[in-house]
Amino acid sequence: MSRKAVILSLLFLVAQWVGRDVFAAKVLIQGNNPDYAKQTIELFRYSNYITSGESLIARSVVDAKGDFSLTIDISQPTFVFMHQGIFFVYLYAEPGMNYTVKLPPNTPKKADEQLNPFFEESRVHLLVLKATSINSSRSYPEKEELNYLVRAFDSKYDPVAADYAIRAYGKRDIQSVDSVIKSLVDTFGHVGNRYFQDYYTYRLGLLKFTSMRYRSRHISDNYFLNKPVLYSNTAYMELFNEVYDKYFAYFGRTASGRQIFTDINQRKSLSMLQKTLQNNILTNDTLREFVILKALHDEFYEMNFSREAMLQVLDSLNLTSKIDIHRTIGQEIRQKVTRLMVGYAPPAFSLLNTDSVITTLAHFKGSYVYLNFCTTKNYACLKELEQLKWVREKFGKYVKIVTISVDESLGDVRSFVKKSGFKWTFLHYGNQPDVLKEYDIRTFPTYYLIDPDGKLVWSPAPSPNENFEARLFEELKAKGKL
Repeated sequence: MSRKAVILSLLFLVAQWVGRDVFAAKVLIQGNNPDYAKQTIELFRYSNYITSGESLIARSVVDAKGDFSLTIDISQPTFVFMHQGIFFVYLYAEPGMNYTVKLPPNTPKKADEQLNPFFEESRVHLLVLKATSINSSRSYPEKEELNYLVRAFDSKYDPVAADYAIRAYGKRDIQSVDSVIKSLVDTFGHVGNRYFQDYYTYRLGLLKFTSMRYRSRHISDNYFLNKPVLYSNTAYMELFNEVYDKYFAYFGRTASGRQIFTDINQRKSLSMLQKTLQNNILTNDTLREFVILKALHDEFYEMNFSREAMLQVLDSLNLTSKIDIHRTIGQEIRQKVTRLMVGYAPPAFSLLNTDSVITTLAHFKGSYVYLNFCTTKNYACLKELEQLKWVREKFGKYVKIVTISVDESLGDVRSFVKKSGFKWTFLHYGNQPDVLKEYDIRTFPTYYLIDPDGKLVWSPAPSPNENFEARLFEELKAKGKL
């Protein structure tokens, strides 16, 4: 092999392992389903598998005949997906490929399913009807195509994994999984696709871990410690997130791990934390830093460490890390964990008001904003909307009330406001439905209070009948407004 070829091969491996789009190639995903005619379909990928943030990467309007096509640029096999009604539709896309796929039946969510934050979409692995190379038009035999391999493997793996999970957390009558693993390796171990090799390796690792046949330390040492970090491989990240779930909380209970509470809460020191972890288990620099990112993310939703201290440690990592993808993930973690924290700016939105005018939080800068989410189909919402009238009458000079409605249409909101005579701002969530996820809306109504500088004061805020008046009076008095 020539020197140039060797260099290119090494660069490709670096791109694959580090997760950067160094040698991006086009991918075309196309198909036909008249059920979706004239609808817009959107394709997403996860920005990373710690925060699970979704990034929109392609959009297509299905024509009158049902034809659609989506084009993306990727440098490595990538898990892509769509939210199609009640379905979570996914595909493993490889660079330079043209996929002809079959969408599931068009089955929209019902109104209650759209508003239910716990509704789980049915997972559907897209059926690939044809896979060809974009450049050479070479058609790939079905049994060589990545999606076929993953589907075939999962069809054998999933029932076994489910059975072991039941036994592991039930009667605990665990038998050796070696024979099961051997059978799967005999069937799929010869496959040459690199992504699939890693996929089935880490899925088998998850089987070992789930069956409780092997402990976390064994899995960590054998699957992660001296191995490349596969940021974009779904099986690798699934096992990683299981093995290192709430790592600081568990490690901190050991004699050697108690030091991390001093490292974080008192010293707020990334270097001391790094040293404590290095002296014990995580001797691999890249893995150690990645585990720190995962653990900090998990602990922001627990009460074991000071959030302020963890943010300082996270900021240190974002500034000093030599790994680009770690800095990117660190920034995404910071954005996610602070988006509803007191003292930080809440998620932005851009929604239509009842006059069909786009409205944002910036429109209310300089005033307090009492933000609430509701639906006019909910009795508690209707009752508290009435109570908001006196809030406006008494504090309207200082506080703007903004209601984000999740009613079926903007027209419904407009009719309700006209009939009720409420005089504050009503917005409809329709053109940005993710606003419910961004604000972690699980019940209606839900409230937030935002200060004149656009920072959260109360997150969540009390409702009008939860001593809101007294607390707001104290807030305004403390800030010299009264």
